[in-house]
Amino acid sequence: MQLTRDDWIQAGLRVLATAGIDSVKIEALAKELHISKGSFYHYWPNRAQFLDALLLAWEVGTTHNTIDALEKIDSPRERFLRLFEVSFSADKSLEAAIHRWASIDVAVARRVAAVEEVRMAYITRLLCDMGKPFTQASELARLCYFIYLGWIDWSERNENVSTTFAEIQRLLLALNITG
Repeated sequence: MQLTRDDWIQAGLRVLATAGIDSVKIEALAKELHISKGSFYHYWPNRAQFLDALLLAWEVGTTHNTIDALEKIDSPRERFLRLFEVSFSADKSLEAAIHRWASIDVAVARRVAAVEEVRMAYITRLLCDMGKPFTQASELARLCYFIYLGWIDWSERNENVSTTFAEIQRLLLALNITG
């Protein structure tokens, strides 16, 4: 059975999300996938390039694909609300694992910072499209993103996060962020 590059990446992301970066090992992944390590080396010459592919998959999947999907929604306000819903309702174990990895690897930290800038720029643009002046939109975007970062940490340590999501949504809407 020939595994695809994406099969390896998805397995790597699962392990990263559940056990952390130190557990993302070629031999362990091969065992989990019931295949020889040779399949891995068909796609990557080493673990470092595989880890780079994991970061790219995270970036594309959680940022670029999300923005592309949101851009299909006509109303900026509806795009913002949908972004909020998607961001705060999904499992954040992979996002938390990426941030933990960034805390111990400078290159990963730079990559995460670049992704965060893309995300905050998108939120800023949405808020500007809803009529907020740029400076205010930029400040609100940072505030929203910092709340999101806190959510990632908090949701990793607590159960029943769905009720808290509704509270956060109510509080953000009370701030009149969406106009």
